[in-house]
Amino acid sequence: VADNRAIGRRVVATERARASIEAAYGPLLPSTSDTRVAVPSLADMLGTVPSGTRYVVCVLRSSRDLAVDEAELVTALRILTAGHVTTMPSGDYAAVGGIAGDAPDLVIGQDVPFDREVSFRGVPVEVRMDAWLRSDTIRRMGFGHVIAAHQHTLIVERGVSFAAFDDHGAAIQASYRANIFAPQPRYLIDTIIR
Repeated sequence: VADNRAIGRRVVATERARASIEAAYGPLLPSTSDTRVAVPSLADMLGTVPSGTRYVVCVLRSSRDLAVDEAELVTALRILTAGHVTTMPSGDYAAVGGIAGDAPDLVIGQDVPFDREVSFRGVPVEVRMDAWLRSDTIRRMGFGHVIAAHQHTLIVERGVSFAAFDDHGAAIQASYRANIFAPQPRYLIDTIIR
């Protein structure tokens, strides 16, 4: 870190990397929030989805090291559904989908994988959960999929997976939380000058 600082470079770490650095070095390598990178909340992200836009939110039981922020998820669902949904359905596999600003067309929660076909204003949508979470620890192409208008729209991962899409099934906005694809805050690592 000191060598990089000496030549004008900054050392940047994710939240998980920062925790490892703090555990190993304690106060010798202090960190500060990197304000150059903003990580909007899920509610802020979903709040930008225009009314009338098709969407799907999927929540799969997360791994032990990445917990879903339930309060943030509930706030996001209230915004997206104009207050029609105030909690995510329970179960290891859950999905809410429909038209932003309206009551959802799909609300499902189960403890086993499922496959549901619905229509959001004439667009056929398939929400498919493909994996057994209790035995599959990682899947190369996700634990499930959202297919809209016969187009692959979203890979569903553990934690929260979200997509807003057009009438051709093309994702116009996607976001992940509490999984390996979730945006993370960044931290600048420094050294204590003696």
